[in-house]
Amino acid sequence: MLQRLKQRIADMRTIKTLCAAAERHANAAGEREPGPEHFLLAAMDLPDGLAARAFARIGADPARLQAAIGAAHAGALAAAGIDPALLGDDAPVPTASGPYQAKGSMAAVMRQLAGMPRGAGEPLTGAHVVAVIAAGSHGTAIRALRAMDVDGPALAGAAHAEIAAASRRAA
Repeated sequence: MLQRLKQRIADMRTIKTLCAAAERHANAAGEREPGPEHFLLAAMDLPDGLAARAFARIGADPARLQAAIGAAHAGALAAAGIDPALLGDDAPVPTASGPYQAKGSMAAVMRQLAGMPRGAGEPLTGAHVVAVIAAGSHGTAIRALRAMDVDGPALAGAAHAEIAAASRRAA
């Protein structure tokens, strides 16, 4: 029981780190509230390195993700008949004060992360975040992955493989 409590505390720290990084990524892109695409970027920032390893496992360059997200945002605006150039240059916005706010789509991601089966002592990692988000079927993160020619289910599978490999290394 003590081990489970320690693991939950460690997971809460990881989630706090992810939330702060996702907010920074969103704010840097001119958005007040982070979405799954920003959490995908935040997963790349985690020191475990497993998110980037999942991308590398399928031959995708995680360094292209930021530009692909920008292209997905521009494409969505264009599809709605809005010229992205008219909206400005995505100037950074200051970090919001008060309670943490994320886009509504993040509630589903957080529920899936919380419900993801993990072995005893298995920490929450960037690969878990990648697995959950890449398994989605719509949204900016998925459009960005498609722009990179990344198959979401294949990336989710690679993330699960990285999780398993990390568990074996830790055992």
